[in-house]
Amino acid sequence: MKLKFFIFYNIFIIIIFFVLIEIFFKLYFHQTKKFNCYAKVEDIRKYTNQINCNFKEKYFEKEKPTFYFTNKDGIRVGKEKIDISDKEKIFFVGDSFTFGYLSNYEFTYPYVAIQKINNKSQKKFIEKNYGVNGYQIDEVLYLINQSEIKNTKNYVIYGLTPNDLFDINEKKLNIEKKYNLVDNLKILIDKLDLISIKYFSSKILNNEKIYTKLYKKRGSKSGYLSHNSSIEWDKKYEIFEEKINKLPKEIRNRLIITIIPQQIQIKLLQQNLINEGLAFDRKILDICLNLKIKCISKTLELAKIHDYKTHFVIDGHLIPEANRTYGELISKDLIQKLNVEKNNND
Repeated sequence: MKLKFFIFYNIFIIIIFFVLIEIFFKLYFHQTKKFNCYAKVEDIRKYTNQINCNFKEKYFEKEKPTFYFTNKDGIRVGKEKIDISDKEKIFFVGDSFTFGYLSNYEFTYPYVAIQKINNKSQKKFIEKNYGVNGYQIDEVLYLINQSEIKNTKNYVIYGLTPNDLFDINEKKLNIEKKYNLVDNLKILIDKLDLISIKYFSSKILNNEKIYTKLYKKRGSKSGYLSHNSSIEWDKKYEIFEEKINKLPKEIRNRLIITIIPQQIQIKLLQQNLINEGLAFDRKILDICLNLKIKCISKTLELAKIHDYKTHFVIDGHLIPEANRTYGELISKDLIQKLNVEKNNND
């Protein structure tokens, strides 16, 4: 009886201890619910951004809150309305990196890139940010083929990340997703939404070697980090190339793919593993060259400018400062590709 009481007492103390820690972290970081401005749609995308949404989010790895606003079309905008009557549209498509998750509007790379372009261009542009959290290649290409984007002659910038290709094989072969230990732990942490666990995990994962070792245990999902690729990732790249090539010619001619790095790529570059850190970029650049698609890679420059501290450790998105820098970096290439730089004699 005493032993049972002792065990029960210790378990009770441990539970109370963790509950108090969790309460402390929630109060200390003032974290709110995750961004949830989504609307269901009856097509391949399943969901899209909600229209006229206003959401304030606090996140434990970020000191200041993030403000999100979408307009009547469900695209990301700033709080203040902008006169766009004399400006030419440039469309940005992609996932949460393009949407600018955890970055305020003025730090999102589409906004920053266009501001920099306007400073050196005779024409004036406005970005239309069609990024949606969680979208992959099929959802993005479906979006590109729709309404406004398809029926104009304006440029389309696709912010491509490696995870855009994660589900390609599963969808193509109609097989069930496979989750390994690391994936299952991440899913569990996200579901529980325990800030205490996230906080301590972030401290551990700050070590690039630990982070790299754990990430490589993701099996096929980490295959893009090998400069020799893998059978599965060779297939993913092949299917990706086919999907881009099937876009109508009038869209391909105005498509620009800009490669946005995952945190693991920056960690590898920090360890001077250049071939692994740039493996994905080089594969995509080869595909772009083969298809005669304009393509931009700024992974190495972004890593060096921010001393390899570019992403939120647990969340994995670009920190606002790195997001802004990325916009500045690609703006230089976009100016050349858009051929809009002012004449030096002006």
